[in-house]
Amino acid sequence: MNKLILLILLQLFFLEPSRVFAQEVNAELVTISNGRNYFSFTGTSQPPLIVRGIWEEDAYMWVPINIGDTLLEMAFVDEEAFTGKSVAFDSVGNVIARYQFENGYIKKIDEYMSNDTLRYSLNFKNGIPHGSQKGYDWNGDLWMEKNFNEGILDGAFYWSKERVDYGLEPCIETGIFRNGVYERTSEPCEFGD
Repeated sequence: MNKLILLILLQLFFLEPSRVFAQEVNAELVTISNGRNYFSFTGTSQPPLIVRGIWEEDAYMWVPINIGDTLLEMAFVDEEAFTGKSVAFDSVGNVIARYQFENGYIKKIDEYMSNDTLRYSLNFKNGIPHGSQKGYDWNGDLWMEKNFNEGILDGAFYWSKERVDYGLEPCIETGIFRNGVYERTSEPCEFGD
């Protein structure tokens, strides 16, 4: 029994160290199939923009992420479809985003504000929204949650609407999506309510 455990440990630590000590890859090293960057860094405390595909001819488009976005552009590291984790830093070295990829497709995104507060936590399956996707306000409070089943809204829905600009109290709207069909479980937040 002890020999078996020792053999397994030796294999893990010496023959397959990448499985045990998997490190996050700097997001600046993640590319798309033609070698261009998967992420576009703004040089600010904002998370990088993410490639969305060809805009026109050979021009690509990078935009900020949002709840419900589909990301089908494949990611590569060293010209291989990327499976692993990647991290993005702002200009002073703070973590502003963490990404997880599987077979080249995005699987999870966690973006942070400059104060280490979670901004978005998004789950995907092959780049398509799948599972919980959450957005947080500047205080770290949940302001929106949507659930997806392979790109289709399916599950609980939550939206906290801040309306002080209109002189109104905040309002929370909840509901359930069943295979894309919305069933309201609260009163809707109307402009004049």
